[in-house]
Amino acid sequence: MTAVLGALATIAVVVAAGWLVQVRRWLPDGAAELLATVAFTIASPCLLLATVAEADLGTLLSRSAAATWVTTLVLAAALALTARAMRLPAGRATVMTLSGSYVNAGNLGIPIAVYLFGSAIVVVPTMLVQLLVLAPLAFVILDRAPDALHRVTSAGAAGPRRSVLATAFTNPITVGTLVGLALAALPGSVPDVVLDPFHLVGAAAPPLALLTFGMALAPRRPAAPSAPTAAPTSADDGTTDDGTAGPPSAVVAPGVTSSDVGRRHGPWRTTRGPILVATAARAVVGPALALGVATLAGLDPVARSAVVTMAALPTAQNVVVYATRYRCAVDVASRACLVTTALAAPVLIVVAAVA
Repeated sequence: MTAVLGALATIAVVVAAGWLVQVRRWLPDGAAELLATVAFTIASPCLLLATVAEADLGTLLSRSAAATWVTTLVLAAALALTARAMRLPAGRATVMTLSGSYVNAGNLGIPIAVYLFGSAIVVVPTMLVQLLVLAPLAFVILDRAPDALHRVTSAGAAGPRRSVLATAFTNPITVGTLVGLALAALPGSVPDVVLDPFHLVGAAAPPLALLTFGMALAPRRPAAPSAPTAAPTSADDGTTDDGTAGPPSAVVAPGVTSSDVGRRHGPWRTTRGPILVATAARAVVGPALALGVATLAGLDPVARSAVVTMAALPTAQNVVVYATRYRCAVDVASRACLVTTALAAPVLIVVAAVA
């Protein structure tokens, strides 16, 4: 427990440092975006490639990995059934399910895994079940959901599916993981001289990710004064003209806002309900379910803690990306991501005490 709290304290200090850097403006404008890009496109993929390439593939078929898969799939199924009971449209139900079951395994999962458990390998089962199961199933449903944008565009290109699939399967973190798996499957071990550069660059991933996370928590700098303009309106992608998420009237389907749906069906079922369900699933039900599954699987304390910690991560930003691309339930995805990220620290402290 002391070691875990020490690791969480280390994470908190680095996040606080990032926040302070941004608040005090010690770096020029755009520095947060640049550091985030380096962490996401270079450092994190290198870390995962080197870590997975040296891992025993048996760890991905272990009881610990199975507990992660079972937890994720059972939680997703429970959310889908809840959405059905709430009579949500198919697209909105899918986004709510993803918001409650698809975690931030990249930007937060990697540094937390490294600092708490000494290796990023513990996050790989979570990434794989999301990449290979949750995302493809969600895309299949969203491609056919009447409340999601999936029709052929006027230019003749197929809706957002190709773009979303490219986001899911070609983002750098996914590529690094898959290349690492391919190297691990080769007969014999990969020479150190090949992997050492990836280890060197990958070592920057955890601190960079935490610094940029802290910088993102800092209040935005006020924009330069300009002539008065009309209040921002919701854009087609569920954001306002100034780039922020579009509450209280966010896009839930092409040409339809959450206010429109709320007037027909009531705000609880269409807006507040899905957000609260997704948030509760991510911050409470997911970790509790993981603890139960890990205990039934007979995992040792360290493995059990790893499974529960990964299940306690907040909603992934990718869910917001998917919702935006399909122009469906952006309000649910963005608010669930915001709230669960804010709750991440206290939830992880509780997990450390219980698991």
